[in-house]
Formats: sequence, structure tokens, C-alpha cells
Amino acid sequence: MLDPVLEAKKKAVEEAMKIVLDTKRDIMGIGNGSTVDMFIDLLISSSHLFIESYFVCASLYTARKLAEAGFKVLSVADIDTVDVYIDGADEVDPQLNLLKGGGAASTLEKIIASASNLRIYIVDYTKLVKKLGVRRSIPVEVLPQALSIVVKKLKEKGFGVYIRTLKEGKYGFVIADTGGVVIDVVPPQNIDPLELDRELKSIPGVVETGIFTKDLVDIVVIGYPDKVVVSRRII
Repeated sequence: MLDPVLEAKKKAVEEAMKIVLDTKRDIMGIGNGSTVDMFIDLLISSSHLFIESYFVCASLYTARKLAEAGFKVLSVADIDTVDVYIDGADEVDPQLNLLKGGGAASTLEKIIASASNLRIYIVDYTKLVKKLGVRRSIPVEVLPQALSIVVKKLKEKGFGVYIRTLKEGKYGFVIADTGGVVIDVVPPQNIDPLELDRELKSIPGVVETGIFTKDLVDIVVIGYPDKVVVSRRII
């Protein structure tokens, strides 16, 4: 028997694929992470349904995996509109605000999501939270040249700050595909996601945060071991 979380992810991925197949998919955006990896595996096994589709990816890893499987991959710089975007999330609150960035790709993920007509996020039931940032820190990408200044300013505001480092392979900081250093930030108190996103990005040198407010979300597919719940943002 599958692990219950793995079974939940599998059910959510399969449901998300049904939604994708029922929508325009000439240009598809693909995020990053373990759940996205499962979606790509399903894409590969259903490749005949995506012969006419082009893909833009939020990470070099995802782009290479799709390209090696024979899919047509475009650079983000080549597009200005995406039909449908598929990604995972680290946390989902009741209003469908998301926390992302565990895979250090939130800047490109947010850029592609902002250009997409339909944004679908695939999660399992363990990612549901009452408030963002309670269980996890907030990923923030910072320009390397501004790292010390940004860390100092955040600490002065009462934030806990941890510079993310590699756990294996090359020693050093975690660098996003966009070139920024990824830090993890702990807010001094529970703050509204939109306000927190604005506050963090008001600091010169901060490139982007892992907070995806609900305006960047259309559908969240939530997998459970025995069912799938599809939540749609109320406009």
C-alpha cells in the first residue's frame, strides 16, 4: 500500500491532469518541486496528448526533464502569455493564499503565474494551514550584492533571518535560477499575506517572496488518501 501522503499527491495530480486536458493548453507553464515532478511523469506517459503544446518552466531542472522527454520547451523570455500554469505549494490557507519557494524557484514561478490565464496548484492535505508562515518560514530571494543590507534591515524590523545553505554537494548559499540568494524569513507576528509581501518587497535588494496571494491562484487541487477536493478562487 502506498504511503497516504504519496497516495494523496497521486490522486491530486491525476485530477489536475483532467482539468488541464479540458482547457486550452497551447502554452503551458510548469513550476518546480516533488509534486510537479509527479505531474511531469504523467505528462510523459500522456505525451501524445501534448504534441501541439509548448512549455515554459520555472527551473532549469524542470526544463531539462521535459526537453529530454521530447517536449517543446521555450524560454520565459520568449512568451508574454501562458494558457495554463501547473505548480505545487508548500502551504495553502483557507483564502487560497499560498506559500511557495521550498525549491528556491519562487521568482520565476511567480512571473509565469502572473502571465497565465489559468493557474492550477496541486497539493496534498498536509499543506493546508490556518495561516501562512506559522509552520514554515517565508522564502525570499535577495540580490547577492544586497544580502548583508537586506538581512540587517529585516533584523531591525524584528524578523528572524536565516540564509539558506546547500546541504550536500557544493558548499555555499542556495542560489535561485534567477541568480539571487535565497533566505528564509520568520515574521515577528502573524501578518496579512498581502501586507507581508508588500513589506518585504519594499526593502531595496529583495527580488521576490514566496508569498503567492490569492490573485495569483485560480484552482487548488487538494489530494487526500481517499478523495480529491477542487477549490476555486471566488472572484
